[in-house]
Amino acid sequence: MAVVLDSRDLALVDQEFSSVSQVWDVLREGAKSITVTDFVGVREVRVNKMTGFQSRKYNRNKNNERTNINVTKQTLVIEREDWMGYDLDILNQSENGAYDVQTVVETHIRQVSIPERDQHAVVRLYENSEMKVRENITPANALKSYDDAEKYMVDSKITGPFVMFVSTEFYRDLKNSEGVSKSFTTNTVQINGIDRRVGMIDGNIPILPVSRELLQNFEDEGVTINYILVPLTVAAPIEKYNDVEIIPASQDANGYRDKIKGLTYYDLIVFENARKAIYISYRKTATPAAAKANV
Repeated sequence: MAVVLDSRDLALVDQEFSSVSQVWDVLREGAKSITVTDFVGVREVRVNKMTGFQSRKYNRNKNNERTNINVTKQTLVIEREDWMGYDLDILNQSENGAYDVQTVVETHIRQVSIPERDQHAVVRLYENSEMKVRENITPANALKSYDDAEKYMVDSKITGPFVMFVSTEFYRDLKNSEGVSKSFTTNTVQINGIDRRVGMIDGNIPILPVSRELLQNFEDEGVTINYILVPLTVAAPIEKYNDVEIIPASQDANGYRDKIKGLTYYDLIVFENARKAIYISYRKTATPAAAKANV
């Protein structure tokens, strides 16, 4: 009688291709004035906003005009949730080298948490931007568009450090701009404690290409983003709790399963006064309804 050997799966997982964080982790270096500690025990906090400041000339030996300082409140809310809940039977774990708690948690973060945070960060930047410029980018005008965005920041007295999240199409057109006399180099910059090889013009603003999927969240509005130019100090990624709990199989009343539970509240927080500092270049595309109508 032939001997049949038991088989065992490799610990290696045939994983889907997915990138590390392209937006969220970059913006972690952002507004230090807002932190998760401001949201302890709650999902919203209020920020005081003062207006009424004016510059006047002092009149000697005369009555000088005074004005009131007005205080309004801006409510900042953590709105997004990332729930993780999985059961892992210990018998399956004994037969499969990749079927374990650590691998499941790491894969969830890589395939679910990171893409959702990146996508949400782009949506929040788009929603809060007060400077949106509609333009069709080609190699003939890509460099001018970059210069116009940089000029806007300087004229508006908006200070850096900046980062530019760009579509792969804009990145291609910028590198192939006609009549470029500026040096386009690849440099190493320190962002969020990580050395990143990034494109830069004049060694000034890091240019980070992001996936097409992240910049096409607005199909219903007929909008595709060319790029987002933003100071690192105006958008703060907040993650609250961000913890994972493991309930061992020995406590499973109906089987032998390790239970994985995790909940994270997260959001990208932007102050109202910072909205003019988010510069977005976009182009109009056909909405799904319009595209169907033309078929």
